[in-house]
Amino acid sequence: MTTTQRPKDRIEGYPRGWFVIGFSNEYGPGEMKSMTYFGQRLVCFRGEDGQIHVLDAWCPHLGMDLGKGKVIGNTIECPFHAWRFDGEGRCVEIPYCDSVPKRAAEGSWTQKWTVQETNGMIHVWFDPEGGPPEFELPELGEWGSDEWTDWHHSIVHIRTHSREIVENVVDIGHFAPVHGTIVEEFSNEFIDHMAIQYNKGVAYPRGGGKDYFTLKATYYGPGFQISEMSGFLESRLVNAHTMVDENSLDLRFGVMLKQTHDKAKDEAFARQYVENLTVGFQEDIQVWENKLYRDVPLLCGSDGPIMRLRKWYKQFYTPRESVAAGA
Repeated sequence: MTTTQRPKDRIEGYPRGWFVIGFSNEYGPGEMKSMTYFGQRLVCFRGEDGQIHVLDAWCPHLGMDLGKGKVIGNTIECPFHAWRFDGEGRCVEIPYCDSVPKRAAEGSWTQKWTVQETNGMIHVWFDPEGGPPEFELPELGEWGSDEWTDWHHSIVHIRTHSREIVENVVDIGHFAPVHGTIVEEFSNEFIDHMAIQYNKGVAYPRGGGKDYFTLKATYYGPGFQISEMSGFLESRLVNAHTMVDENSLDLRFGVMLKQTHDKAKDEAFARQYVENLTVGFQEDIQVWENKLYRDVPLLCGSDGPIMRLRKWYKQFYTPRESVAAGA
């Protein structure tokens, strides 16, 4: 009698790192959104001074979602009793009371999230233990350049764990059966908080045609990847996945293109590129939402460094494992 090992998911909870919760062009002055990430309710708003802030959404007074209120100046006003909070989470005004309770004034009941707006994206730092950022985000020289377009982006909600998406960075074997892409050269590198894929081959977009490409895709931590791609077009791609709860996530993706300086043509190319990315991710989603995670998979010699990637990924969990474990 043979015994088959039952699959067991030994990685639970949320990884630690920088995570994208929106693109900059989604928030004009005075605009805000409430959202759920890491099993917590958050509110993101931009004050009239242009600064982005992220706070716990539940009002410390009687628990209303601040994201249902409104932005006034550089504060957010609760729609229930009109308490106002600044970007540090401090209550600065109660319209029917001359004094603000000390803990509310100090912001000790309303968590301020560490937020960084860079490269046209809004990132929050998340650590289940509440620690400070451990690595820096990259700065893209292309962002804001007259030679490149703005981000054209979209979002999908997926019933999977973030680790499943990260494994694509090493999974050479899935490109042909899932995406119809022929890989000619492929390698990986792991450096501290970065996991890098080098890829060269031929893509066959579902809308037709053939694209010879070279690509360098770099993860900066467990949920944010930038790809430098050359092919029919020169592009920069972003793939950012942020966990909503332990069983689902939001995947944001976008493209910047090197401009031809024909605005109509650039817009058309960008829209088509996003459509192609959407199709590609939908192909992956059919896999991610219809598989289980094998902690000890049965691998073959040409599968790519899947176990090495998993060792690298564990550094973003508690207890902390040495970065060298994935090197």
